Amino acid sequence: MLKQMLVCSLSALLLAGCSSEEAVPKKVVKPTELPLTLELDESQKPSDSIKNEVVYKMSGQSKSPLYLTGTEYLPSGKQKIWFSETIKPGQYDGEKLKLGQLFDTTKGYRSYTYELDGTMHDWSIESDDLKDFLINGVSFREKSLRQSNYQVLMLEQSSIRSTMLGNEMNDIQTPQSVKLKKGESIFTISLSTTPVGGSSDNTL
Repeated sequence: MLKQMLVCSLSALLLAGCSSEEAVPKKVVKPTELPLTLELDESQKPSDSIKNEVVYKMSGQSKSPLYLTGTEYLPSGKQKIWFSETIKPGQYDGEKLKLGQLFDTTKGYRSYTYELDGTMHDWSIESDDLKDFLINGVSFREKSLRQSNYQVLMLEQSSIRSTMLGNEMNDIQTPQSVKLKKGESIFTISLSTTPVGGSSDNTL
């Protein structure tokens, strides 16, 4: 009888141990926040009168790579990654980041530029499909970056209709936050601590 009681006690202890182990909450890993501060440099004027350009003064130190990504979103749900540039870890006090955008529906031409530390990168495309857009508007971030691991720096919205579903820059917390109707297109330039997803066959 004593032996049976000991076995039962041991079983109870083991079960108690298992249940207490399961009760321990799992550690939640928060996304790494952007370590840099970007301030709009309003003293800089566009190099081209028909081109939309902004210059940001950067400050802070990044211990891990950051990703500057140009992404086009389509109503089908697909994404086209135009470019994904890695910003190397380091101290960025005093560095300047320049972003540029040009969309000419008459010529069916659009381009985006990115310049950091004096090195300019340019991506462009010409297509008759771009001539179908009736509305095109672009906005750049004017305020400092919020505490986030993903930040939209430029938002371009286009539509083949005379109306467009408005997407506010501050409302886009992740790439999945973009909302579109048929006939609309959105292009963003974002800064993030992790690469923005996109299938390889959609990369330009």
